[in-house]
Amino acid sequence: MNVCPSAGIESVVRSLKGILQLNNAELHKQGLLLFTEILKRQPVEIKLFTNVAMCKDAVAVLLEAVKCPVLEVAAEAVKAVAALLRKDHLSCPPVQCVELQKLIETTVTRCADFSLPPINRRPAVRNSNQNKAVLQQGQFLLSTMEGFRNACRLAAECQRDPLAQENAFAAPGLQSENTLSSFSEFLLRICDSLCIPVVMKHSERISSPALMEVFMSTLSTLFVVVPSMREKFSRKLGISPFSLHLSVLPSSNPALNHACSSFLSSLCLSLCSATEKMEDSSQEEREVSELLQRNLPQLNYSVPESLILLAETPDPFCLDEALRSNQYCLLLLLYFAYAQEDRFVPEAELFSALRNFLLSVQDQGDCPPPYVFRAVLYLLAVCQEKREQGLCCRLSNVSVWLLVL
Repeated sequence: MNVCPSAGIESVVRSLKGILQLNNAELHKQGLLLFTEILKRQPVEIKLFTNVAMCKDAVAVLLEAVKCPVLEVAAEAVKAVAALLRKDHLSCPPVQCVELQKLIETTVTRCADFSLPPINRRPAVRNSNQNKAVLQQGQFLLSTMEGFRNACRLAAECQRDPLAQENAFAAPGLQSENTLSSFSEFLLRICDSLCIPVVMKHSERISSPALMEVFMSTLSTLFVVVPSMREKFSRKLGISPFSLHLSVLPSSNPALNHACSSFLSSLCLSLCSATEKMEDSSQEEREVSELLQRNLPQLNYSVPESLILLAETPDPFCLDEALRSNQYCLLLLLYFAYAQEDRFVPEAELFSALRNFLLSVQDQGDCPPPYVFRAVLYLLAVCQEKREQGLCCRLSNVSVWLLVL
């Protein structure tokens, strides 16, 4: 496809606006498909939108298409929205953030309005129409999340570009709601109020590694979108993602594994810097960061398998330290999860795994880093709170042993 000049895109937008007034869904879809391909294939160095009016017209046309009652038409519109949300498309004129916010919120709200069928324990009796509807809704949600991820990436890129902050989002005379800061806070708010509930609701019924990969990578991007709100965002997310991570990684999907690991690494580091009072904060944070980034991708285990991992003892004749590093990483993951009240492992089982780990460390003569020992002590204290029959006495013995190390 040849490059589309700015004058050409104006004609395309005008034609698409006229097409949407017709009662022809197939024509709507083809027009939106053409617009999407132009947006995707346009070279970065050649700007499509050279003035505010042209950009606003494109956003208005897509907003109308997203609201179309025909789901197939709206689905094509959502793909076009994702293609539009590129910095090179939006950095030339001062972007009217309010218009973009309205477009993004409308696409996500459309997903929230879906009426998912009840969980059917006998898939064989589900009719083909229901299957088709579920697949269409799933694809629509995936495209919507891809668009939302692009919006988050757009905000993150502008955070790193002083010129973009000034020109693209805060041109002279624009009101405060058209600033990069307002746009970024909007993304966090929509993620919390709409994206997370919608994705979780859908995932409870249908397994979609592609959707979860996009969702997790989006959450990772949001950590850098509004640095001032990172701690609050981390604490809110810290309520549930740890058990989610351990339940989705056994799919052995490399892209999903990478996305989950990247998200959890960012989340744990944020929680660590917010809660830990370290003597040498920068040094320990650096060590924790390296440990998480190196080992989180290796923790491809279910919850029971993770507890077994803690009980394993490295081969004394093997120089490979991977097992012990994985154990340290898992202990940190458990610590951050339990610190956020995400107690997804029964305390008695956790205590047994911790006990076996400590005995292994003692037998091997290993010396875990201080932050790992602090994590173990915290988890042992959590176990003691439950006061399982016979647990307190055994826990006291282990605690005494820890103190003499």
